[in-house]
Amino acid sequence: MREVRKERVTVTMPADEAAAVRRLVDAGGAESVSAYVAEAVRRRLARDRALLALNELYAQRGVRLDPEHHAWAREVLGVAPTGGTVS
Repeated sequence: MREVRKERVTVTMPADEAAAVRRLVDAGGAESVSAYVAEAVRRRLARDRALLALNELYAQRGVRLDPEHHAWAREVLGVAPTGGTVS
């Protein structure tokens, strides 16, 4: 397995969420705060890439998915919306 190049970034988040992440790390839920955040980013990127691919497949067929379509799907699936998604 090859080493992944890493880069230091600064992230600002609500203090209560940062404290909750630290508590989870302290309880053994993740190797570190950085590892926890990196995993969350990986999952979000995978989700957004999948949604983009789905939108592209529909576009190839002349269908445009509007935010209402995504809202309907989230309601049916019982998934809460997240900010800044590809729609």
